[in-house]
Amino acid sequence: MATATPPVSPHATYPDEAVGKLFAPPEAEVPADKLRRLLREAQTKGSFLHTAGAYDAFTAAIMTRVGFKALYGSGWQLAATKSMFPDIGIYASHDMLKLVHEMWMGIEGARNTHYFDTEGRELLESPPAFVDMEAGFGGPTQTFTLATELIRARAAGVHLENQDPSNRTCGHIVNVGKQKRNKVLVPRRDWLAKLKAIKAAAQVTGTDVVIIARTDSIDGALPGKDSGGVKMAIEDAWEAAELGVDVIWPEFNNTQLEQPQEFAEGVRKHYPNQMLGFNLSPSLYFGKDKKAGTMISNQQLADLGFTLQFSTLFNFRTAGMALEKGLRKFLNDGLDALADLQNEEEEIKSGSPLTKMHQKFAGMNRWLILEQVLSGEK
Repeated sequence: MATATPPVSPHATYPDEAVGKLFAPPEAEVPADKLRRLLREAQTKGSFLHTAGAYDAFTAAIMTRVGFKALYGSGWQLAATKSMFPDIGIYASHDMLKLVHEMWMGIEGARNTHYFDTEGRELLESPPAFVDMEAGFGGPTQTFTLATELIRARAAGVHLENQDPSNRTCGHIVNVGKQKRNKVLVPRRDWLAKLKAIKAAAQVTGTDVVIIARTDSIDGALPGKDSGGVKMAIEDAWEAAELGVDVIWPEFNNTQLEQPQEFAEGVRKHYPNQMLGFNLSPSLYFGKDKKAGTMISNQQLADLGFTLQFSTLFNFRTAGMALEKGLRKFLNDGLDALADLQNEEEEIKSGSPLTKMHQKFAGMNRWLILEQVLSGEK
């Protein structure tokens, strides 16, 4: 039987070209591979890769737009900004999984909007994100499960510390007021078992996630034992390096160069190519050092092998200060404060802030056009 000529309908044609103009093409490089490449390129140059912690899609989008090569998912910021918890390991283990998804939405939103606004002439890089796994939220099986899910969510790297997950704290809790105490560590073999669990997660997912081994031994102690120190942290690092982790991050408790130098020399004596990580934490008083003219530099740290440098809560402190200032003024002055904000946005000599045109920042025009394209109106 002859096939009847189908009715012609303009509504049944898929608008491939029109849709393609609205969305940035995805990157082919796997996030984990990209992060490792960026780290190795920085190491080869004797330089460093530095970034700050994002805590939602908004901060991830701004960091993508301003040009950070990588992003960090900070557990401290996650605890405080999502639940107003302190960083003592009490948020749910898979909350970081949700944050990774949020960060990717921010990255993709920023890339898509910029691609559309520049009519396809400019394509922003997708910064790979490494994130906080705390102390694994349990033993090796819990660590394996969380690492697997983070990899599936496109986390490029993860870090795991050697604290006791049932009694863990922020890496710089020892600096808080009078409530100073040693961080509670687990035996080294238990930490190594959980690092192996991350390697197992990488193996079964087929994704070579960047593994960052964090040691808190400088300010920690095993139950019933004396405090650790730099020597103990170095011994942690030797075993982590032998296991084949990508980066080893020791938590330091001051801004001086002596401890980082001692640690770096101790590790690289046996593992000269081992990359190290450094937390540029606002808990440490770099500001005082800068005023005194004694502040260490990013390059000094890079020269010691600290290739990965990051500030866990730079965004939290920056946003908090700006929000508090603006909201106090709005509370007292009402509409005058809003008018002053708009005038200040206009007067910034370096160019208007990204959020000044708030609808454009969120990509509203692109979404309206997408609606019209899909409905056949354009």
